[in-house]
Amino acid sequence: MIARLCVAMLLLLNIAFFAWGYWGAGQPTQTFSESGLRSELIDIERPWQADTSALSPVQVPSAKIDLKQGQADLANAIETASNLVVQGVPLNQQCRQWGPFVSSEADRIAEALKPWGGQVGRVQRQVPVGYVVYLPKPVVDGGVTLKKLADKGVREMFFISAAGPLQGTISLGLFRDLDRARLQQKDILARGITGVEIRERLGPSRVFFELRGSPAQVAGLQGIYDLNPKSELGPCVAPGKLPSP
Repeated sequence: MIARLCVAMLLLLNIAFFAWGYWGAGQPTQTFSESGLRSELIDIERPWQADTSALSPVQVPSAKIDLKQGQADLANAIETASNLVVQGVPLNQQCRQWGPFVSSEADRIAEALKPWGGQVGRVQRQVPVGYVVYLPKPVVDGGVTLKKLADKGVREMFFISAAGPLQGTISLGLFRDLDRARLQQKDILARGITGVEIRERLGPSRVFFELRGSPAQVAGLQGIYDLNPKSELGPCVAPGKLPSP
């Protein structure tokens, strides 16, 4: 009797669940507008599922090399640099050379130049103790001999065979004074012998002052020189170059 009652109750429960499922299927399905915590975590864990249609591809410009333009830019840069160098040097600057001096004399001149407003450069080089009039080696190798010079009336001459800068040349006279050396050079040129040169014969080292400044500053050097009249004050001369006559 009890078994039959249990079976009947189970049948009633099955019929009830069936009826609930049948009539509940026609109701609208409930949706949730909130994504929920789990949904947010899923979006974070799966970034590859994001919508990328709004992203535009990055445009990388292609590199183009213009050789002509590059050469033009380089030429302009060089010209600009050259102009800056030229502009950095005062165009009205003048130069005077004062010397030669031995070391003790140079120290006194340096003290006298301290109030002067220009640029003072102190250099040391050999000074000439004389001047050689000579025919250079290429002229001698070209066929000018002692006999030909004698035929032209030249008397003071000898061939230099000793090792040195004048080896292979012909000396036409040694003079202590530059003016006399130039007179000898002029006389030999007048005899129809070309290529005659003058060279300094260097001696001991001495101190020279190279003084640079504006025309007004250079003019003021004369007053300093008049108070210290030692050696010579004149235009700057490059080492090894003879002063203009």
